[in-house]
Amino acid sequence: MKKIIGLALALGCCSSALAASEVITVSRFEIGKDKWPFNREEVMLTCTKDHALFAINPSTLMQYPLNEKAEQKVAAGQAQVQSIAVIQNDDPQRPGEKASLQPILDRAEKLCN
Repeated sequence: MKKIIGLALALGCCSSALAASEVITVSRFEIGKDKWPFNREEVMLTCTKDHALFAINPSTLMQYPLNEKAEQKVAAGQAQVQSIAVIQNDDPQRPGEKASLQPILDRAEKLCN
């Protein structure tokens, strides 16, 4: 029920989510603790009709761009976002670098098909 309410709020509040074909929730458990790049237990992912990928924090509904198309929407004033670095963990194996977003990007890109 909590996820359904969050999804409804995201669809109602997030301009990018309104144009989304689908929104899914992914968790640390699903992706794997060693591959999870975020300091949150779960995020929602969405792909707009023009293949802009966004992560959404379910507790605040803040959007975070995941690819260049999403950044272009931000530059055009079509989305209000924060940098993904705000919720992205540091990579424990490479000090000074952020954890790889590739597992999240792979999952989000599946929404575009």
